[in-house]
Amino acid sequence: MAGDSQPASERMPGIYSFVENRVSSVLQDYSAWPANILKLECEKYGIYQDATGAVLAELLSNGDVSKISVEISNSNHPFFTEPGGSKDNVTHEIESALKDLDKFQTNYAYFAELTAFVALCKVHDEIGPHIAGFDVLPKGPRPHLLHTSDGTPDGFAILPGEYLPLEVYNGRDYLGTGGDKHGQLYDFSSDEGIISNPILVNRRSDQEIKKEARSLNGMVIDTDVIIGCEDAVPNLPEILELFNIEELFELLSPLETEGGLKLDGGDYHSIALNGEEGRSLRPPSKMVPAAKQLPEKYIKRIRGGIQLQYVNSYYRQATDRTQREASLVLQNIYNHLLREGGKRRSTAIDAGWDRMIDQYRRIKSAQKRREMILDKTREYITELHSKNVIYERDGKIYARSSEHPQQSLSF
Repeated sequence: MAGDSQPASERMPGIYSFVENRVSSVLQDYSAWPANILKLECEKYGIYQDATGAVLAELLSNGDVSKISVEISNSNHPFFTEPGGSKDNVTHEIESALKDLDKFQTNYAYFAELTAFVALCKVHDEIGPHIAGFDVLPKGPRPHLLHTSDGTPDGFAILPGEYLPLEVYNGRDYLGTGGDKHGQLYDFSSDEGIISNPILVNRRSDQEIKKEARSLNGMVIDTDVIIGCEDAVPNLPEILELFNIEELFELLSPLETEGGLKLDGGDYHSIALNGEEGRSLRPPSKMVPAAKQLPEKYIKRIRGGIQLQYVNSYYRQATDRTQREASLVLQNIYNHLLREGGKRRSTAIDAGWDRMIDQYRRIKSAQKRREMILDKTREYITELHSKNVIYERDGKIYARSSEHPQQSLSF
C-alpha cells in the first residue's frame, strides 16, 4: 500500500481532481476563499478534511494557489487565492460572513449541551425504567461524584457501577487530541470509588481521540451534525448557503420542555449552573417533550452510544472468566448490530464469537469452553432484550432504534 509520502494526486487521484475543480470554481467567483470552509464543504461529498487539506497543500506546493492568513474575530483564518494573492483579495462579503459564523459558533456551544442533555433524557425515558440506578443530570460541577474539582461536565449520566461525565463539542473542525476536550476527558476519568468513564459528544473526531476515550473505558459519539439555535444569528441561513455548507447544519427553534418552558443555549447554561433553578431541569421526564424537535439521526447516534456504553459495562461488571469472555462476544455482537442492522440471533452470535477470537487471540482454551461462553452470551442477549436495549422482530435481533456512534466517511 502506498504511504502518505506519495503526492495526493497519485495517492487519491479522484479526490485530487474533485477538490482541484472545486478550488478552481470558487476562485472564479471570489479571489480568496476560506480553506477551512472548503474542507468542511467537501465532507458533504464523503471526503475527510485531512484529504482536502492534502490536496490544497499540493496545489500550494505546485504554485497553483497561494496561501494567506487573515485575522477575523481574533482568530487567524487561512485562505487560498490565485497565485500571488494577498489579503486585499478577501472581499468584505466573505469576511463579514466568517465573522457572523464565528459568532454563531460561540453561541451554539451551550445549545449543543442542551440538545445532548435532552437526547440523554429521551434515552433515559426509554430504558431507564428497566435499568436500576440509571439517571441523567444536567450540566454542573460534580466534585462529590468525580473526585476532582477541575472543570464542569457538560452533562452527566449514571449507569450501574459507573459515572458518565459528558463533554460536548460542536465545532466545525475535526476534534483530535490536541485540544482542551482531550485533557478534560482525562480530568473526568477516575477509578476511585465508583468508576468514572467520560463520554465525548461531538460532530466528528479523529481516530486518536476515539482510541484515547476507549483507553479510559469511555466513548466518543460523533453526531455528524453542527446543531444550533436559529435565533442566534438572524442571517445564518444565507451565510451557510454562501459557503455551500447548509446541509451540515441543523438549526432549531428554542427547545420546549414539559410545562411550556422554552430554552436556548444561554437559558440552559444559566439555569443548569444555578442550584435552585437547576431543579427545574429535573427529573429527566421534564425534558423529554423537547426531544421531538431534535433530528432523528442525532438522537439515534446518542442512543447508540449510551446503549453501547451500557453493553460494554458488562465486561467491567464481570466477576469470572466466562462472564468476561461472554461480554466480549456481546460487545462484538452489539457493534455489529449497530453498524449493519438486524441479524438472526444465531448468525449474530456466531459472528460475535468469530470476531472475539480474532481480536483476542491471547484468550487460551476459549474454544474448549465455547458453548459455556455462548450460553452466557445468550443469557446476556435475553437480558438486554428485557431492558429495551435489544429488540427482536421476525426472528432477528436489533440494537433498538440506534445508529453506531462512530460513523466514517468514504475517503
